Amino acid sequence: MAKRPRFQHGIKRGRIVDWPSEVDPPEVVAARVTYTGHAIHKSYPSPAGPPAWRADEAKCDFYEQSEWPKILDALRQAIRARCVGEFRGGFPSRAWVWINEVLHEARLTGQGNYHGFPVNDPRQYPLPVERLENAPRVEIPFRRM
Repeated sequence: MAKRPRFQHGIKRGRIVDWPSEVDPPEVVAARVTYTGHAIHKSYPSPAGPPAWRADEAKCDFYEQSEWPKILDALRQAIRARCVGEFRGGFPSRAWVWINEVLHEARLTGQGNYHGFPVNDPRQYPLPVERLENAPRVEIPFRRM
């Protein structure tokens, strides 16, 4: 009989941190970020490429391509609001924003480039949870897939 794997899949809970003094101001950092998305969270063709949704990944709602600039704007709002995780290379490794009343996490995938996904389980919200009060709230039209 095969051994059971020790790895347990799950989202590693993030931590909202203070803005480091050695990093550019939030407005400057926000202006430099980009949002590409990631196909593993999509069941539809998107600017991130053809759909490659995996059942063990968070599934994003369907956003028309014309709405994607609003997703980038939401990311930038989260950074300006300092609702971010630890920094890597001058950029926050994570940022949190409420989109359509659902918490979304953006993760740094490259030098200033991010992908994001919904955080559907409050047990996976970043700590301290009280700091999510500062996270922006935006509405972006979508369709459920």
